[in-house]
Amino acid sequence: MGLKLKLKPYEKFVVNGVVIENGRHRNTVTLANHAQVMTGRSILQPEEATTPVKRAYYAIQAMLIDPANMTGHQQVYEPLMAQLASAIRDSEMRCHLAEAQGFVRDGDHYKALAALRPVIAYEAMLLSDADQQDRDTAKPPAEASARA
Repeated sequence: MGLKLKLKPYEKFVVNGVVIENGRHRNTVTLANHAQVMTGRSILQPEEATTPVKRAYYAIQAMLIDPANMTGHQQVYEPLMAQLASAIRDSEMRCHLAEAQGFVRDGDHYKALAALRPVIAYEAMLLSDADQQDRDTAKPPAEASARA
């Protein structure tokens, strides 16, 4: 059995680099053979690529969506992944990065994107922890605020 996509009205999806948009009704599409597919839920918009891991994800997504410009996308992707590999110390996240790199080498960009999703979640957790620490250090001491 092939891959079934249940689409919302006007939802976009990508099949082997071709962007397809559903019409005004819910539909189900079945792909009978292997294809690299992304649905609208997993497509990252350019303005959302605001962190290092999301920029790497976007570069891989561009390889999938725009294979004609693969060389340019790889030139963006490679230094980003090298920086991430040297910055991330968590062994599980390093495994996800290595897995994504292997999938990119094999040309399976969809699986590379899937491998990066846990790293995006990890990065979000780190950034929210850093934001919380910034807020905690910006608060005045309890004694000073009690006197005010």
